[in-house]
Amino acid sequence: MPEGGFGRGLSVGCGSGGKEMKLIVQGIVETFDLFEIGEGRRAQIEAKAEEFGVGDRVTIHIGNAFEADPTGAVDLVYWNNALHHMFDARQAVAWSHKALRTGGLFAMDDFVGPTRFQWPAADLETAFRVRAILPEHYLRHPKSPSVSLSRTVDRPSIDHMMQADPTEAADSDSILTAVERIFPNAEIIPTGGVIYHLALSDVLANFDDEADATLLQSLLLLDESLAQSGRTQYAVALATK
Repeated sequence: MPEGGFGRGLSVGCGSGGKEMKLIVQGIVETFDLFEIGEGRRAQIEAKAEEFGVGDRVTIHIGNAFEADPTGAVDLVYWNNALHHMFDARQAVAWSHKALRTGGLFAMDDFVGPTRFQWPAADLETAFRVRAILPEHYLRHPKSPSVSLSRTVDRPSIDHMMQADPTEAADSDSILTAVERIFPNAEIIPTGGVIYHLALSDVLANFDDEADATLLQSLLLLDESLAQSGRTQYAVALATK
């Protein structure tokens, strides 16, 4: 991070903008341009900005961010679990590169796993093996304790994904390739997910005491090992233009 932080930041698909507001409050970013696709988000973002006391340092844009042309105008492009909702990951990363001034920072913390959650067989097998060794009480449904979760994890159907949210993991398995090609100097840090996101789906809510913490720590160490071997569903990427 440059001395004194970043001047102008840009974030697409910011949701409520909470993380961006925190970066302003912490003195890391001076101002943020926040892009959201739906007008319904405006009031939520404005409320969050008021909560953090940074309303005068946030500009809200409603609409398609890629129709804007912030060429070379920003110091930071920040993607927080929004890049995986883009239909064309390469286009989104290229647009980010174009928006940055020379020396500006691309920062991403996102899901980079299989498009439309079409999990590879190896990850499904790992998830099954983890769930198979869990004592029964870990498999209580978090909202219906009398119902047991399956020890098997499956791929969702494409039709279901499209009906539920056509943007979910729309081109997610192209993200890291796009980042590496457009920002050759990128530092990419795999942050796991085969265990905590897939194997422990709906199970994490049942980890709540010291014994659970010991088991969870062991499982997270396995997740870290898988991530370092290239089997990751999430990643952080940092790169300068």
